[in-house]
Amino acid sequence: MSVPLTGCCAVMVLFVGVSASTTAGAAAGQPRVNATAATEAEFLRRVNAYVATRQKLEAMLPHLPDSATPQQIDQNQRALGELVAQARADAKAGDLFTPDMQQLIRRLFAEVFTGKAGKDAKAYIHDEPHPVTPEINKRYPDTVPLATMPLRVLAELPKLPEELEYRFVANHLILMDVHAHLILDYVLNAIPATGPAKR
Repeated sequence: MSVPLTGCCAVMVLFVGVSASTTAGAAAGQPRVNATAATEAEFLRRVNAYVATRQKLEAMLPHLPDSATPQQIDQNQRALGELVAQARADAKAGDLFTPDMQQLIRRLFAEVFTGKAGKDAKAYIHDEPHPVTPEINKRYPDTVPLATMPLRVLAELPKLPEELEYRFVANHLILMDVHAHLILDYVLNAIPATGPAKR
């Protein structure tokens, strides 16, 4: 479906303009909990900036009727995905999952995936193969099922707006736009090969 892109270029500025500042400048000696909170706050600031712009892009699409067919819904999703991908043409890994956030996730997951409970969670995630290579602005394949997210994993991550979800692809954590079905960012090898030794 051809979608007019009028106004898209103006919206692109909002994506490009997301601040490159990180929380790495937290003063040494501050309580670690403060650094963690600052890292999560910066991540959510970027996420919310994405969602605000994405909502403007979605508003550019024809309104779906309440009785929309599966075909109409699919066309709408793909059209939104195209608009988002065009607006984020310069997006790269780390734009949403900042380096500090990636480190935080790896620290958290090193604990989450340790011991028997961690082993069970990993088996739960890997119950079905997910042969997907994380790629920014790539549509998650319709033929590949989404990995189920264990509650113990979600409990450690910042709560997302309803438009977005965390998912796993093999051992990689991805951030996905639910409606556009696009991969927005990822953390490679977020699930550790082995957990830390038991104490």
